[in-house]
Amino acid sequence: MNQPNPAPEHTGSPLESRYRRLLWAYPGDYQAERGDEIVGTYLDTVDPGRRWPSPHDAVDLLGAGLRERLRGYGALGLLAALPLAATAALNTLVAVSAFLLLQVEFEDPRFARLDPVGPFQTLGALIWLGWLLVGLTATALPGAWARTAAAGGLLLTVAVPLVAAVTGQPGPPLFVLAPAVALGLAALALPSHPGWVARSLPPLTAGCVTAASVAFSAAENGGNMFTSYGSTPEMLAMAGGLMFALVLLVGLGRALRADDAGLWATLLLVTPAGLFGADQLGQAIWGTSGGGPAPTTFAVTAGSILLVGAALLAAALAGQAARHQTVRRRVLDDACPTCGHRPTAMTGT
Repeated sequence: MNQPNPAPEHTGSPLESRYRRLLWAYPGDYQAERGDEIVGTYLDTVDPGRRWPSPHDAVDLLGAGLRERLRGYGALGLLAALPLAATAALNTLVAVSAFLLLQVEFEDPRFARLDPVGPFQTLGALIWLGWLLVGLTATALPGAWARTAAAGGLLLTVAVPLVAAVTGQPGPPLFVLAPAVALGLAALALPSHPGWVARSLPPLTAGCVTAASVAFSAAENGGNMFTSYGSTPEMLAMAGGLMFALVLLVGLGRALRADDAGLWATLLLVTPAGLFGADQLGQAIWGTSGGGPAPTTFAVTAGSILLVGAALLAAALAGQAARHQTVRRRVLDDACPTCGHRPTAMTGT
C-alpha cells in the first residue's frame, strides 16, 4: 500500500513537526513503521494555512496512541473500563451533591459560623448544583453533550474555590473538593451510547438521596446532625467505600464472564475512593489540629493516596503486560516454522 505523501506546502512545516510530536503517544516501533503514513494522512486533510493540529486531531492521535500501547500490553480492558468508571464517578458525584446541598448548604450558616452566600452556607453550592445538572444532561443528552457538561462541572469545581479565595466568600473544604475533582476527571469518559439503565441512574440516585435526607431529617425530630462540612467526613468516607464496593462487585460479576473491564474500573476508582477518606485517615495517622488534620498533613495524606493508586494501576499494567508477552511467546514457539500455522488449540479455530 502506498503511503500518503503530505502536500508540498506542509513538508517540513511547523504543522508537520507538531503532528509528529503527537506521535509520542504511540509505541516506538509503531511510530517507526507507521509514523510517516499517519502524519501524511492528517496533513492531507488540513486546511491551507493551518499552523496547529485541531483539538479533534490531537485527541484522536493521543487516543489512538494510547490504544496501541494498551494493545501491546494486552490491556485493552482498561479502555473498556473508562465508561464504566465514568458512570460510577458521575453517580457518586450526583449522590454527594444532593446530600451536601440538602444537609449542609441549606442549613443555617450560623451553625458553621459563616456569613451566608445567598440562601447557602458557601459558594460550594454552585459546584453541587453544577454536578446535578451534569447528571440531568447525562440522562437527557448522553454522549458528547454529557461529556461537555462533565468538563464544565470539573472546571466549576476547580474555579469556585479560586473565586471564594479572591472574593473572601466561604467555600467548601479541601477534603470535599479533592475527591470531587478526582471523580470529575473520571467522569470525562462518559459513554457515547449508554443503555437505559445507565441513563436512568443519575435521577434515580438523586431521588434516593433526597428521600433519604428528608427521612433522616424527620427522624432527627428537630435535631441537626449535619450542620456544616465539618460534620460530614464520616459520611463522605462511607460514600467512597460504597462506590468502591459496588464497582468491585460489578467487576467480579463481569470477570466471571471473562470480561475484565469491571476490575480495571475498580482500579481506576481506587484513588477517588481513597480521597473521600483522606480526612479520616489523616486524623488517624497524624492527629488533629482544631478538629481536623492540618493542611500540610492532609496534603501528605492525599498525596500518598494518589501515589498508592498510581502504583496499583502501574503494577496491574505491568502484570498484564508480562502475561501477554508470555502467551505471545508460547504461541510463536508452537507455530510451524515453515508456514507459521499455529495449532488448533492455540488459535481457537
